[in-house]
Amino acid sequence: MSLRRRYIHLHRYRQIANVLARYGFGFLLDQAGLAELVHRRPRETAPLSTGRRLRLALEELGATFIKLGQLLSTRPDLLPADIIAELTLLQDQLPPFPFAAVRQILETELDQPLEKVFADFNPEPLAAASIGQVHRATLPGGRQVIVKVQRPGVREQVRIDLEILYDLARLAQRYTSWGRIYDFSQMVTEFADAIEGELDYTREGRHADRLRENLAGNPTVYIPAVYWDYTTERVLTQEYVDAVKINDREEINSRGYDRRRIAANLAQSLFQQILVDGFFHGDPHPGNLAVLPGEVIVFMDFGLVGVLSEERKHQFVNLLLGIIRRRSQDVLAVIIAMGMVPPEVNMAALRRDIEALRDRYYHLSLRQISLGQAIEELQQLAFKYHLHMPAELTLVGKTVLTLEGLVRELDPELELAELAEPYGRELLRRRFSARALWQSLLDNLSANLDLVQDLPHRLQHLLDLAEKGELTVRIEPLHLRDLLRHLDRITTKLTISVVLLAFSIIMGSLIISTALGAPGNSLFFRLPTLEIGFGAASLMFLWLLITIWRGGGD
Repeated sequence: MSLRRRYIHLHRYRQIANVLARYGFGFLLDQAGLAELVHRRPRETAPLSTGRRLRLALEELGATFIKLGQLLSTRPDLLPADIIAELTLLQDQLPPFPFAAVRQILETELDQPLEKVFADFNPEPLAAASIGQVHRATLPGGRQVIVKVQRPGVREQVRIDLEILYDLARLAQRYTSWGRIYDFSQMVTEFADAIEGELDYTREGRHADRLRENLAGNPTVYIPAVYWDYTTERVLTQEYVDAVKINDREEINSRGYDRRRIAANLAQSLFQQILVDGFFHGDPHPGNLAVLPGEVIVFMDFGLVGVLSEERKHQFVNLLLGIIRRRSQDVLAVIIAMGMVPPEVNMAALRRDIEALRDRYYHLSLRQISLGQAIEELQQLAFKYHLHMPAELTLVGKTVLTLEGLVRELDPELELAELAEPYGRELLRRRFSARALWQSLLDNLSANLDLVQDLPHRLQHLLDLAEKGELTVRIEPLHLRDLLRHLDRITTKLTISVVLLAFSIIMGSLIISTALGAPGNSLFFRLPTLEIGFGAASLMFLWLLITIWRGGGD
């Protein structure tokens, strides 16, 4: 690392440390051994909740940490509900950067003067966020577009912050109790992939194209076109759609739109994305949704998307069905299958809590069940038992929770569980269709082709060994060695007992012989040796019998 880069890292470390200390998180710096980076400890300020202090600190630290907070807001398995609630309020809004910088970036990326690229370009941004800002423009020929331009220097800043986050993750892994439960380095890796994706506007454009292709047969959804001739890693140009924001109730009512249909169309489009396509818009908040005539839903901003494998889709559906159908064993089976349960979890307590969750839904009809509440309660279990929820599943949970909030605002009577049911049935139908089963068979054969081809050779080798009498079969039942050691201890003690008993009998015989007139001139017979030996042997024998009786030989 160059001297300049080391200096930049140190400077940024100090910034982060001082912001954390100012908002009351100095104890984290103490645990990580970074307290010396703080210039001086701040005085006590007016008391604020932990969640609010964390939110304010992340907002002050800029783009990387705002995005980190947004990611953490989807992880109720890591943070308590009150902090999650605060993080959902993170404001990804910054003052706009100057138009001169916008011009320079556009002309560098598109390799032409601004006036040759656009017939018109509004220098006033529509919105300014931590990574980029959006302008209205007109292409030659009159097509209206929006142009997203990346903020100057943000890539370098994110790269430095990620390197620091990796350092902090390693320190947390080593010095905190949480580090023994969670893999912070892996979490930073997942976060790095997500934010680097948002820094590449071509990836966002491909996300939009894929969603448009998946939803091409759905007339209730519209995805704006991407103009690839005017798009690069730092510039994204998309079709401008004149639509009403989905939370603008006054305008929706004035245009006579049916709010119930809007809610249903939004829910059904997201259920199709999640349960059918396995590729979904991961941030459907009101700022990214609008409505066209006919209650057509417009999706915007495709920086954050979720991807679900066939297995994850089935697991998510089975998880919800397990709750809805009140089958706690199914819920537990899915949680275990997803690898969520760490070895140290108290399975009996987890099972009891899942059964308590099931009982809360026992007398409810499908119409009365809240998918969002069910997901929240599962996430609370994950937090309580430190279950390792897959990142894609937490994003599904956040998306469904956001969707339920929007649907309730549009039409409180509409029930998501009923709208989701046909998509769940379709997923199950596709899973067990002849085509799916055949494809699964082909996939398994392909994955195990080497084993299948080698199997005859291995069987022939075993038969050859058997014919030569060289085949050895070793059977070792579970805990057999412990059992043998246990039996060995019992045998040893019983042997000693028999010896002692024999010794006692001999001693007793000698005493009796003496009493009946054996010669008494020997020194041996003049001492009470026989009586002492007989008494000691008898006591030892009695002690061994009691020990074996009580402890089973231990």
